[in-house]
This record gives sequence, C-alpha cells and structure tokens, in this order.
Amino acid sequence: MSTIRDRGLVKWQAALIMPEHKALNKKIGEVDYFLNKRPILDEYQIEEFENNIHYAMEYHLPISFKLYNEGNPQDLYGYCVYIHPITKELRIQKKDSSFGYIQFNEIIDVLVGD
Repeated sequence: MSTIRDRGLVKWQAALIMPEHKALNKKIGEVDYFLNKRPILDEYQIEEFENNIHYAMEYHLPISFKLYNEGNPQDLYGYCVYIHPITKELRIQKKDSSFGYIQFNEIIDVLVGD
C-alpha cells in the first residue's frame, strides 16, 4: 500500500534561485509604491507659476505653493516677499511671521488667494 507524501508549500517553491532572482526580489521589496512621481512641467506651466507669483507680490496677496518633497507633496502658505534672481530662491513669510525659503524647481503648483 502506497502512502501519499504531501510536501506542503515546498512543492510550489522554485528548485533553483539564481543571484539575479534574489537581487530582483530585494529590489521589489525596497520600492515604495505609495510615493508620487515628480510631475513633468512644461514651459507654459512654469511661466504661469512665475506670473502668479509676480501678481501676488505686486498686490500683496496670499499665495499657496505645492512643493515636491521626495514623493510626498507638501503645502506652504504665506506671502512671497522676495525672489533671488540668481539662485531662484523664494522667501515666503508665513502666518506666524517666520520665513521659509524654497527653490523654484521644487514648485509643483501655485495658487493665488484673494
């Protein structure tokens, strides 16, 4: 009489794992799928951001920035008080009268408040 020899999960595992497979499995485990990719901005969107910033500075209107921060968008709200022309750095005065500095290439979206 023969007995059934069930090996459990072992029968579904690969018999041989190559170093390339190990590296790929490790790489897949390190990827965070919840991070947002940086949006690609065209020159018209960048020009619109510049126009909105200049308009808000001229009429002293509050402005809201959405910044790219390593995959997690970050919001910054305040008044733009100075733009450094060489380094393209903006000085933002926040509600609590502190200043925040942002680079122009970090900006994803600009909204001007009324």
